[in-house]
Amino acid sequence: MIVGIDFGMHREFIDVSEALGERIEQLQTEFLGWLYNKEIDHKYWIYKDGEKWGVNYNGSAFVEWLNINVSEKLVLLEGDQYISTKTINF
Repeated sequence: MIVGIDFGMHREFIDVSEALGERIEQLQTEFLGWLYNKEIDHKYWIYKDGEKWGVNYNGSAFVEWLNINVSEKLVLLEGDQYISTKTINF
C-alpha cells in the first residue's frame, strides 16, 4: 500500500504492508506524541536559549520511528510519481 505523507508544501511516499497501512493514522498519532514529548531526546529538536523549542522533521523521521517501533524495513520512495492509497497529513 502506498501511503502519502503530506506536509502541505510537499508530499513524500512510503510503501507499507496492508496491515501497517490500516493502522497508519494511529501510528502517526503515536509518532507525534513521541516527537513532541520534551522528556525524550532526539535529533529533531530545535533549541532556543538552551531549551527544547520546536521540532524540524520530514518523512524520514516518521520512517525511522516506524522502523524502530514497528520493526518494518521501510524507506521513503524516490520521486513524486506515486499514487497513494491513503494519505496522512502533518
